[in-house]
Amino acid sequence: MGGQPKSGAVESTASQSKRASRYDLILEAAEIEFYERSFDGVGVAAIGLRAGITPSAIYRHFESKDEILATLFDRAIDALQAKTARRFDDPFEQLEYLVRGHVEFSLDEHRLNAVWTREQHALAEPYRRRVHRRQKSYVDRWIACLDACFPGNKAPDIAALVRVAHAIITSDGTRPPAVPRSANLKTILVAATLRAVRALDRTADRSH
Repeated sequence: MGGQPKSGAVESTASQSKRASRYDLILEAAEIEFYERSFDGVGVAAIGLRAGITPSAIYRHFESKDEILATLFDRAIDALQAKTARRFDDPFEQLEYLVRGHVEFSLDEHRLNAVWTREQHALAEPYRRRVHRRQKSYVDRWIACLDACFPGNKAPDIAALVRVAHAIITSDGTRPPAVPRSANLKTILVAATLRAVRALDRTADRSH
């Protein structure tokens, strides 16, 4: 029958909500601290201070600062996958979609983008293997797309161009936040990246 939920159920729901809220607060605080001061320059106490949570409370959600960083990397990959989830039959449409999605991520999530770009070296095992496996899956989509757009290139060349493309896209994300950004930055990054990958166009090379 209907009626009010038992008090235990109410307390349980409230407790779960509070726990989720603290989890997000910790990650948000860590993202800001790592962005502003780097992973190596920040301790758990500093994260807790920004989040308004004691260090001991942080350890109820995360085993270590290493796990916090790995979780931020997972969030970055989740955001990238969300912005590039669609599939297109035309490989050039797919390429432009991948580029635009990655650029949007780098600008919309500029702190997370900067942490992801700068703190690769700080990932510890066993988190490193999991994160790198997820990153490889994302990079493989780019490789397959570029191979379809510009067939006949060697695999190491395609992989190198993917790294170039990602370097262009993320290039503005590590600059100091006080430095003014171009109002046309999104358009510039998309155009520069699409122009760069044309280095794989072997038919263009033969036309000169």
